[in-house]
Amino acid sequence: MARKFSDYPLHSIFSALSSKFGDSLDGPTHEAGDVVWDGSISPPPDGGSEAWLVVAGVTALNMASGGFIVSWGIFQTFYENHVLSSHSTSDIAWIGSIQYALGSLPCLLTGRLFDLGYSRLLIYIGSFMLVTSTFMTAISNTYSAFLFYQGVVFGLAASITYAPTLGVIPQWFKEKQSLAYAITSMGNPLGGILYSVMFAKMQPHLGFRGTMVTFSVVCFVLCLFAAATLKDRRSQAPIMTKVPKMFDLQGAMSSPAFWVYVAAIFTAYLGLLTPLMYITDQANSIGFPTSLGPYLVATVNTATIAGRLFCGTLAVEFGPLNLMIISTGCCMFFTYIWTFVPSIAGYAAVACLYGASMGGFFSLYCVPVAQMVPVDDVGRTIGLLLTLLSIAEMVGPPISGAIADHFSFHAAGLYAGTSIAVAVFILAWSKNQISNGTEVTLDMQHAPPSHRDHPEN
Repeated sequence: MARKFSDYPLHSIFSALSSKFGDSLDGPTHEAGDVVWDGSISPPPDGGSEAWLVVAGVTALNMASGGFIVSWGIFQTFYENHVLSSHSTSDIAWIGSIQYALGSLPCLLTGRLFDLGYSRLLIYIGSFMLVTSTFMTAISNTYSAFLFYQGVVFGLAASITYAPTLGVIPQWFKEKQSLAYAITSMGNPLGGILYSVMFAKMQPHLGFRGTMVTFSVVCFVLCLFAAATLKDRRSQAPIMTKVPKMFDLQGAMSSPAFWVYVAAIFTAYLGLLTPLMYITDQANSIGFPTSLGPYLVATVNTATIAGRLFCGTLAVEFGPLNLMIISTGCCMFFTYIWTFVPSIAGYAAVACLYGASMGGFFSLYCVPVAQMVPVDDVGRTIGLLLTLLSIAEMVGPPISGAIADHFSFHAAGLYAGTSIAVAVFILAWSKNQISNGTEVTLDMQHAPPSHRDHPEN
């Protein structure tokens, strides 16, 4: 397929915006949700230079947004010891939790906007907000300012860019979809490593403000690369003229098995982020040098890369849900023992194993949902999942922080591990759900009857 520069988002920002809004105002009328193309989309190529450039662009955008978010552990410790030392652990954790949560909360809306063809506009707006919020965090000096710029604005920006990164992959990959999602999900830990190491190296010399300004420059470069490489294969987007049908629960979303799966991921998220957000705090309590905290965060993020690649590769052969159950079970085990390891070496080892297990979970949890629906409905369906998960992301870490403040990190670890244990049980149950006498599986070995043309593993 010939590639033209006009196919890419950067060819003309003003042309893209004027064309999009012009079509919305003057084009033929279609109800939102009634997908109409000027020609049908061809089957995913499952490879090739264009497809892998899209993967590279998605990875870069995930580094800019998700990488910053998963680096929260270094900010939690720094704020507690410096600029926000007068605030409690739980108060500070709300900044990270809101950032996590808003990275998912609006995804039902942004995912549907992606389905309706607004991918370029989402990338432009989200990228601008990512860079701006990072820069404004650099000049913040009050709790409310950090909460707004780093928590609210950056979180919203991440959600705006997240929908295109998830929705575009099924357009390019079918058999290798699990692997493609696993590779793009590596952007989060790669960005986490980059930001953590940069913070450790630069903050003592440039100070917090200089370091964060540098982060904003890095974010700008990554977003620019993503905008140049992300490409939507749909030849024409449907035109949104009526809002009511925008969020109709149809197809896979009407299946009880879908909601059981969502319940499992929701429950896992109540505890899954606890070790990641408090890993340096607990390390300091057993004698781990504070100056090495950012490197511990970077090491955990490195470990997630191995988990993402390993599970993503095996999921092509054995199915994503099977690997999800295994990786979530491992997360449960390491979360339970995380706070009870007395030695620094043992703690580092457990943290890395937890990171590898968590990497398998994060690389695959969207894949079963993406494979249940047609390619033109991926954004809305995954967006609904992420919107619901945002509630767990928002309340889970502060609950753990409150438990740690009033009892101990041991109690917080037990709470988090138990949440994940319940999720493992629900995931196993979701493999064979009986609804109205019909067996419904989320194993993805067999797609739902109405979507036989979509990937099987």
